[in-house]
Amino acid sequence: MDKVAVFGGSFDPVHNAHIQIAELALSVFKLKKLIFVIAYMPPHKIRSYANVQDRIKMLNIAIKGLKKTEISLFEILRQETVYSYETLNYFQDLYPEDEIYMIIGSDSLIELPMWKNIDYLANKYKFMVAKRPGIEISKNTKYLDRTVFIDKEIKNISSTKIRKLIKENSKNASFFLNDKVYNYIIKNKIYK
Repeated sequence: MDKVAVFGGSFDPVHNAHIQIAELALSVFKLKKLIFVIAYMPPHKIRSYANVQDRIKMLNIAIKGLKKTEISLFEILRQETVYSYETLNYFQDLYPEDEIYMIIGSDSLIELPMWKNIDYLANKYKFMVAKRPGIEISKNTKYLDRTVFIDKEIKNISSTKIRKLIKENSKNASFFLNDKVYNYIIKNKIYK
């Protein structure tokens, strides 16, 4: 049975840690495919800042040349909040012979008990967890038995911080982004 990983997020903007997670998941778990799913409106966020078309373009730029990856517009095309269990069910239907995993950060692992239909989700699917700096996972963490870890700790990068730096005209934002993504943001005055 092959592994297919679903990596959801607002990608607002997509940054180097997102790409690092994807590269590690692909190599460590020998994935058949990694699917980036751009959220129309994540359930836990009030709003996104870049429009959908810009988020799609930035993600396309960032993953160019990254083998075994694709972008799904499943959630965007629904034009409503889509919950993780719905997204994973969609991909399980597309890949019935494969094992579907969801990529999340260790901070999200701690928050899983608050997710909609989490018991159903955790019983049917598994989680690939990227270790974030400063997040400790105890042996009592719920759903740990449904989890595999990407052992290498990922860079501590925040899309919120990047948006703030860009708004302040700080060139430091470029340290966290693919050069072409950064140039796209500046050229199109995103986050200004």
